[in-house]
Amino acid sequence: MKEVLIIKKVFTLLLCFALVGCSQEPKKVEEVINNHNDIQNLGGLDRFVKNVENQNEAKVKYIQYGIEGQRGVMTLTFDGVQVNVSHSVDGDFVSEYNCKKVIVETEEETQKYILSECTGNFIGDFELLSIQNKFN
Repeated sequence: MKEVLIIKKVFTLLLCFALVGCSQEPKKVEEVINNHNDIQNLGGLDRFVKNVENQNEAKVKYIQYGIEGQRGVMTLTFDGVQVNVSHSVDGDFVSEYNCKKVIVETEEETQKYILSECTGNFIGDFELLSIQNKFN
């Protein structure tokens, strides 16, 4: 009888650990929005770049609106080795490719975010975003 009670307690304890471990909410994917050069949450892109530099897994969605209101979404996912890019417009898949690096180039008046050494549906370097420096 005592052994059954101990087994029940151990089982209950293991069940509690499993439930607590599985109930963690997934990390929210940051969104960087470019609405006709009105950039929202640029810090999310900077955090993504920093994670890539430190070889930490990361994910960000870069959303850009077209002249006629089209919603282009580039989902950038760093798996610790490369940046996987999935591009869609208004929910329709457009292309997918992989890039080795994300480079931030700062010139006098401009800061550029560049996906470098890409292969797949796009080959070469891709300028993701170019913004005017606020200090000039």
